[in-house]
Amino acid sequence: MADEAGPAWQADWVPVERRWLGLDRRTLLPAGLVVLLVLIAGWIVPAINKSVQVDDPIQAGEIVQVGPGVQFTPVAGANLAAGLRQSPDTPAGEYPKTAAVTYQGLVFEVVTDTYHGTPTQLLEQIKTNAKGLRGAAAGFQVTSDPIIIANSAGQHGVAAHYDGLGQTGLVAAFVFGDTGVEIQLYGPPNLPDTLSQPVAAMLQSVRPVDRSGS
Repeated sequence: MADEAGPAWQADWVPVERRWLGLDRRTLLPAGLVVLLVLIAGWIVPAINKSVQVDDPIQAGEIVQVGPGVQFTPVAGANLAAGLRQSPDTPAGEYPKTAAVTYQGLVFEVVTDTYHGTPTQLLEQIKTNAKGLRGAAAGFQVTSDPIIIANSAGQHGVAAHYDGLGQTGLVAAFVFGDTGVEIQLYGPPNLPDTLSQPVAAMLQSVRPVDRSGS
């Protein structure tokens, strides 16, 4: 019995020089790391998440401006993921050339840049090299023939269906003067049909900025 008890007792014994408050100093660092990880996971990360503004919901009637001369009206309740709302305090040259909103699983993105050509030519460029105005491959493939579309001002553009990795959507092109506009709508293949009307409204709202001041 002594032989069996001896090793167990010796394993529990900690020399005085390795003790701190009755604990083995060698176990303090691992235990401290565990406590730190628990604090990070349970308190610090949630605190950071709460301090970061995640949602930026669009209110009814708000307009997003893209670049110096293009605007669109997102559906109320959409989340502004990139870009700026139109404001009299923002000079036209300070609006980014890309803006995007998300809505019920759908992403609606508008990209503008200088372009000399027709909407059909711009869409063909997108169809051919999947670049358009982006300057880098967008990772999708146009899979349908183009159709004519019109915005709320009666200006015509073209649009086509496309497929990407795990997503489906529509890509459209307008040209307003010397400004090309590429619009990409995408989401998972099982998006509900109820999105058709809000999507059509956003697409038709893409137009040149009203300079009349009204």
